Amino acid sequence: MKIFSFIFTLISFVANAQFTSPGTGVSYTLSSLSAAAPTVLVNNGTSYSMTANITISAGDTLLMNENTTLIINPGIKLTLAGTYNTIATNLLITSGNPASVFNGIQFDAGSNVQMKNTTLEYGGGIRVSTGNFLMDNCIVRNFKSGLVTASAISFSTGSPVVQNSQFLENDLAAFSSGANQTVSAIFSNNYLFQNSKTNGNRPQINMGPTGTDSLKIVNNTVLGNPLNTNVGGISVAALAGGTVRVRISGNTVQNNRYGINIQAAGAAGIIKGNIIQNNNIQNNPAQGGSGISLYATSDQLYITQNQIRGNLWGITFPTSGTANLGSDTPGNTNIGQNIFYNNGNGGNTYALYNNSTSSVMAKFNCWRENEQSTDAMVEAVIFHQVDDAAKGLVTFSPYNCSVMGTNEAILPKNALYPNPNNGKFFFEAPENGNIAISDMSGKLIHSQLIRKGKNEILISAILGSYFLVYHFAGKKSTVKFLVK
Repeated sequence: MKIFSFIFTLISFVANAQFTSPGTGVSYTLSSLSAAAPTVLVNNGTSYSMTANITISAGDTLLMNENTTLIINPGIKLTLAGTYNTIATNLLITSGNPASVFNGIQFDAGSNVQMKNTTLEYGGGIRVSTGNFLMDNCIVRNFKSGLVTASAISFSTGSPVVQNSQFLENDLAAFSSGANQTVSAIFSNNYLFQNSKTNGNRPQINMGPTGTDSLKIVNNTVLGNPLNTNVGGISVAALAGGTVRVRISGNTVQNNRYGINIQAAGAAGIIKGNIIQNNNIQNNPAQGGSGISLYATSDQLYITQNQIRGNLWGITFPTSGTANLGSDTPGNTNIGQNIFYNNGNGGNTYALYNNSTSSVMAKFNCWRENEQSTDAMVEAVIFHQVDDAAKGLVTFSPYNCSVMGTNEAILPKNALYPNPNNGKFFFEAPENGNIAISDMSGKLIHSQLIRKGKNEILISAILGSYFLVYHFAGKKSTVKFLVK
């Protein structure tokens, strides 16, 4: 037994004293892992410092059960081939240094992951090579290029789930997948704020082909930075071939280079109930600015009940393809009810721009919000065969305006108190969740995890009005308050 222990110790602490677990069904906490590898994971009393690479092998478990801080040294990587589970309610994983990130976290194929109630900052990315992945009620902020070079989290397979979480000011996209990988992820009720901070030509959500299952992007907020003119909102593209099936619904997409982009032959699914506005920051209509841009899609892609306002273009078909924007054809019906307002450039308004040769069914939409339209007025905001005989015809009549609903949850009026306050206040939360606080210009000034019940919040803020956005249990709510 002593010989085995000696041999295992030699194997585990080679090359920079890195640690690899034995793969024999061992379950570690941070405390017991520190006891097993005290120079690799140093117990500081109130925190832990990871000084070298750690690998939890297949068959073994890492249980995050402490409300503590895990400091991962710059350039160091945590790899999980086994099980990762969180039962802590407030865990921080950080490099401790905004200028020098830890390398990243790798979840290998076959690993089983539940990452919850965790704030992650100053990392080099999370690479997810398993479909058995859940991230819930987490904050991922200020990540840079490291282990992952395309996004804060990259996915390569299966149906991973990210919900009720924040992605704030990361250098790269929030989520991505490869052009030759099929991923049917579920992104639900997340708050994305000014990701792709380096202003590269990538959107905040940058996904590839989906396979036969749908990629679901539901009830997220995707806010761009008007100064980062190359950054789009949501893109799903099969540039190397493959299938795209999507459900993109209930999202707010604002202040990006474009709103939603779908690019795939025969793409199908639904884009429904999104608020897509002011995605015009590049201010170059030849390079972007569409509320929704569709390339080589099919009439099995249904566009319905979206509110599309203030973009350079409303909906565009830049090259080829079609979609169903409203139809009463038996077996292929769509209620339409998309609302368009003030989408334009060069002094012209473009609710719909069909630059393809395909026809488009687009009945029952509100082409000119707040106006009593005529056919001539609607024709004026649609580019199609009438304007260029080589283009496809858009069937836009009859048209219709309806009031849209909201995804907001209603909180009691006294959920935030006192209001007004001096920057110190309390927030009564019905469930565990997270908050993001921004000023009236949209600048993020504070974010944190919160627990069910009474939470004391302290912010550094000048006199003025602020918005608190609370994400919890698949819902979100917004509260306005005053600092005096």
